[in-house]
Amino acid sequence: MTDTTVNMRPFEPIIGRWKTSGTVLDEDGEQVARIDGTDEYEWMPGGGWVVHRVDVAMGDDRVHALELIGEHDAVTGTYAMRAFDGSGAYGTMAAHLNADGSWTFQGDGMRSTLWPSEDRLSMTARWERQDNSGSWIRWMDMHFVALA
Repeated sequence: MTDTTVNMRPFEPIIGRWKTSGTVLDEDGEQVARIDGTDEYEWMPGGGWVVHRVDVAMGDDRVHALELIGEHDAVTGTYAMRAFDGSGAYGTMAAHLNADGSWTFQGDGMRSTLWPSEDRLSMTARWERQDNSGSWIRWMDMHFVALA
């Protein structure tokens, strides 16, 4: 086992295919759209990267995305996240494993906390985004159920 694959082991609880559901919220916390679809996290051959595929409906819009997670930075304790979506947009975020086993994902103007369940059968996530004043506001509440 290489140092790279050892460093990636904390992602093991999220590896799998997930039924995704949730809500998108406006600035006042009111639901403006439903989220429904699938997320899949799998090891890239060699174990040095996690490949994350997204296929969800967000209201009337279909979202397809591909994300690569890896490149552990031992100094900051973070992992690089590089995402690309079907519209041609792309972005980067950083993942950080918290002491309670949850993950924090943070990028430009957005952040999320993901809580995998101990039995690895479900996960929940709360996304926040920054408003014009720089304050963080709830953006999406998501739930994931493991698919066989």
